[in-house]
Amino acid sequence: MGATRKLRAVQVGCGGRAQAHITCMQSCGAVDLLALCDLDEEKLKEAGKKYSIPKLYHSMEEMIQKEKPELVDIVTPPTIRASIVEPAIKAGAPAILIEKPIALKPSEARRLVELGQDRLIAVNTQYQWFPHWQRFWPMLREHALGDIQRICCGTMTNILEQGPHVLDLALKAARLSGLPDPEWVLASCSGIERFGSIPVPADTSATIGLGDARMHFNQGPSAHPVPGEKVYWLHNIVDITGTKGRLCVTLNQGWKLWLEGKFESGHTGWPKNDIEAQSAMFVQLRDTLHGGNWREFPTRVQISAQISDVMFGCYASALGGGRIKLPAEFSDSIIDRLETLPK
Repeated sequence: MGATRKLRAVQVGCGGRAQAHITCMQSCGAVDLLALCDLDEEKLKEAGKKYSIPKLYHSMEEMIQKEKPELVDIVTPPTIRASIVEPAIKAGAPAILIEKPIALKPSEARRLVELGQDRLIAVNTQYQWFPHWQRFWPMLREHALGDIQRICCGTMTNILEQGPHVLDLALKAARLSGLPDPEWVLASCSGIERFGSIPVPADTSATIGLGDARMHFNQGPSAHPVPGEKVYWLHNIVDITGTKGRLCVTLNQGWKLWLEGKFESGHTGWPKNDIEAQSAMFVQLRDTLHGGNWREFPTRVQISAQISDVMFGCYASALGGGRIKLPAEFSDSIIDRLETLPK
């Protein structure tokens, strides 16, 4: 049997997170990273030299047109999403990987869904590929925990910082367990942080309806600290309770499983798990784009838009809307109204 052909890829962005992508693409054995692009000359040259990538561009469109990649990996700040994806598609990008959150405004999320109707736009919520979660997904699909009654998830960062990661894990667990999509959200928010000029609630507490089950979601100071965790960014937890058992997974302080009278625990560790997950995600992208069904890719933008719907629903509820029915089409005006939240 012949060797599997590598995925031809280019990358836009050479900053901190971008270098983690480069490392994983070059080490996973599934990707041929052809070229890099960045507007910052110094960052571009440094990354090209560090990773031995000679083809360097300042123009994304020129890079796509000349290199003809199968995947364009766009690793840019959250203030740049739809505004860079659209020209990438016009330049000929057949598939795109973007960072989370997918949008800071509701209209941006809707536009990305439109752009992803005829090609894969995947979102880099790579935690799904952590080795321990790869073990737990089949268990949830087989209903090993019984009927899921409650999912608690959260981190100590604001809702758009780590919220997409924990919601991605929690909502995938809900889907695999047979629960319906989010039907409503009731939330409270306070304080303001910012992505560029865009306000975002600093603290969010919400309950989300999933049929008869409930998801409880905290982002910010109101979130319960992960026991033993000393790094602010790593207070990340998903806790799932069913009629037959319970699964609690943290980002960096291990996982615990109670199942039919038995207890089991295991290790989790950042950044080792992140490197493993990012590499595994690139392998699955290769396999999907080389003959799989891209409409079934687990982090396609249509699924991430549901996460955005929940988060914007939290905004609307906290701004006086009470219980917000989902899905909903929110106006960008709710972003400006966040300035009225109690500090």
